[in-house]
Amino acid sequence: MQLLRSIESVKYRNLFLAVVPGANALAHRARIAWQQASLAAVPRMEMGPQYSKVFFQRGISLLIEGEGNTRIDEWVEPKSVAATLDALTRYAINAIALVSYGKPEGPEAGLLEAIASMAHQRGMKVMLKPQVWGPHGFPGTIDVSSNAERRRWFEEYRRLVEHYARLGTRMHADLFCIGTEFVRMSRFETEWRNLIARARELYPGPMVYAATQGPEFETIQFWDALDYIGMDNYYPLPDDLATDRVLKVVEEAHETYKRPVIFTEAGFSSYSSPHKAPWDETPRSLAPDQQARCYEAVFRAFYDKPWFQGVYWWKIDATGTGGGLLDGSLTPYGKNTRTR
Repeated sequence: MQLLRSIESVKYRNLFLAVVPGANALAHRARIAWQQASLAAVPRMEMGPQYSKVFFQRGISLLIEGEGNTRIDEWVEPKSVAATLDALTRYAINAIALVSYGKPEGPEAGLLEAIASMAHQRGMKVMLKPQVWGPHGFPGTIDVSSNAERRRWFEEYRRLVEHYARLGTRMHADLFCIGTEFVRMSRFETEWRNLIARARELYPGPMVYAATQGPEFETIQFWDALDYIGMDNYYPLPDDLATDRVLKVVEEAHETYKRPVIFTEAGFSSYSSPHKAPWDETPRSLAPDQQARCYEAVFRAFYDKPWFQGVYWWKIDATGTGGGLLDGSLTPYGKNTRTR
């Protein structure tokens, strides 16, 4: 199963570390022990039992593990996370999406809980957003060929959802994202309704699903079982950056299901012509001013709509590294991207 292979890749990576001879293995264990002790020392903030069902989210996606299973989580320390969160508050960010790449067990949970507590201490909301890798990276490539395989996949994914729903309750995540970009699996409406019902037994706060822009977002049938309609918004825009079509599609979903809308992800690279394929980070000439104009187009289209409740821009890592005017990736950090 594709989901198991995603999880197994983490196990094999850790197994490799275990067979590194001598000093390297000892240094790795010492690093993990030091990190866990540092995280345990982070004060936890008591949040109480109440949850805001709807709130406006000026957010950004915060990664604790790099895309493509690149490890950064073992090197995250509270001091660097605190500095990152302090910097984000200066840009009026009031919410972070904690993005976790499909590890159902292990020391990562303590890191997520500590970061959530630090964010809450700074008045930020926290969305817990677990993700998994498909066989070619993008989870939208995960597919099944038989009813038996579909049952196995949803049983495996249910266990992962249960783990993160319990974690979301412990860390008082203000919003739980039950799935991300399962283009070929989200068509199984009954299974997703069952997953949502199970998650609600374990997690008392509001929930969302993060659909891929395009056919997946436009055909999902279970929005009424959730508290928000969610979309990872990478719709291409025409050369004049007109947003009429995107606005119409999103507004129709709201009118049909009577749920507020958030962009669980959104972004544009700062390479030339980012509007044509917002997800594309293929190196080419830098154009941070074009990235800024694309951001502005999205703001102008959606910001003042009463049913729109915010966006999580993609992305920054928890250590606050990366970004800057010479970085062409989707991150807006340290660039000329204007926000409200």
